[in-house]
Amino acid sequence: MTALVIISLLVAIAAIIYALLEKHPIYGVYYGVAKRTGSRLDIGPVDWATLTRHATPNDALVCPASHCPNAKADEEAKVYPLAPTDLLARVKRVALAEPDTKELPGAPGRERGVRFVQYTRLMRYPDTIDLEVVPVGESQSTLALYSRSLVGRKDFGVNRARLQRWLAAVG
Repeated sequence: MTALVIISLLVAIAAIIYALLEKHPIYGVYYGVAKRTGSRLDIGPVDWATLTRHATPNDALVCPASHCPNAKADEEAKVYPLAPTDLLARVKRVALAEPDTKELPGAPGRERGVRFVQYTRLMRYPDTIDLEVVPVGESQSTLALYSRSLVGRKDFGVNRARLQRWLAAVG
């Protein structure tokens, strides 16, 4: 009798999980949960001029002070001896080479910017990463990167580690 109850519970749990696993091309499982709870699937693109950091420790920012005047960056990106389009292409290659990372459609009006979603390894939560390349003189540019969690109040350093990994790979 106890085995039958356990099996019935497992089947019910599996059915609930299956119902939540709607096949959405970007957000996966989170989409099913968010749709049913009214949560937003995307925090939206960053407005660098008005950006303020989260009150909770679940984001990371690399940005020139002049580009993000209202937000204290964790660090400033170096100036790269690359034209903005070349730097953007290099960072996109680095980002998309990581597992579970996808480019988000429609970074509004940004020929120098792009948005990504990357899923955390263990819980598969989506993190959104915004990138904008900032021109600095002739054939030089720098980066503004903002990585933030959509779920939870603490990220255990995942967002900051991601940005440091990407910057190291960019060179």
